[in-house]
Amino acid sequence: MAWFKIDDGFHCHPKVLAAGTPAIGLYVRCGSWAAQQVTDGVIPKHIAKMYGTPRMIKALIDAGLWHQKGHDCESCPQLDANSYAIHQYLERNPSRVETELARKAKTERQQRWREGKKKDQANEGHRPNVDGDVDASTRRHGDAAPNPTPPVPSPESPTETPPPPPPSTHSAPNATVEVSGRGEIQPLIDAMEARGMRVAWAFSSAEWLELRDAVRRAGIPALVDHAARAWQAAKSEPYSAKYFLRGWTGVQAPTTYTGPRPVGGPPSKTQEYLEDMAAIAEELRQTGGTR
Repeated sequence: MAWFKIDDGFHCHPKVLAAGTPAIGLYVRCGSWAAQQVTDGVIPKHIAKMYGTPRMIKALIDAGLWHQKGHDCESCPQLDANSYAIHQYLERNPSRVETELARKAKTERQQRWREGKKKDQANEGHRPNVDGDVDASTRRHGDAAPNPTPPVPSPESPTETPPPPPPSTHSAPNATVEVSGRGEIQPLIDAMEARGMRVAWAFSSAEWLELRDAVRRAGIPALVDHAARAWQAAKSEPYSAKYFLRGWTGVQAPTTYTGPRPVGGPPSKTQEYLEDMAAIAEELRQTGGTR
């Protein structure tokens, strides 16, 4: 989009006052047309007659706001007998060449931005976990090789076997997680696929630990139900299980019904207070610490 520019003193310029308000309406309208069509300030006579009257055109020429062929206007070499030229147009407005270069630069910027966005989206699920990666060429002879980084599955291979989760921080120092294949996460993967939710399982070691704890705490059915609700609410189909991880870490174990309270005498004040505190603690635990 190009702009037809006039300065803030235009309204009281002597030439504007001499031309009169009706003629200035024609001047502004034709100036906007010239900017849109990138004519370097040249107005064809049929455009001028379409927007104004012969009296308005003569008023602009007499005031020196428009020029005809024969006027000494070196900035308008394309002016001919069938057009008018806006006075000093190129001193206040960009030329055709400048406008086309600006449009081309804008188009290239937008194209680079789109390509970069597509590349980021394509690489979203391919980013390796570089924590602890060490180039073998930088190790000295005799140095022990570092612990390998768990491989990260890509969205194109959602059934790739994930690495086993590391030991829980709450376990004894020598305790390890007993896993087989996909370990405790495999039933969740199978249940998700059975519900039509086929996604990539690409997590860091810490995230695998969070997911394992969520499975132990809430159980497979609760996590699958939570994922199904999130799947339906998503604007676009999720391609990675990471989409559900934040919600899964907040899912709590279902409350177990312990039966009715024994009937006896009315509870004491102390008992009522302790029961209220226990209920509040349970509510905070289920809501993650917020009420």
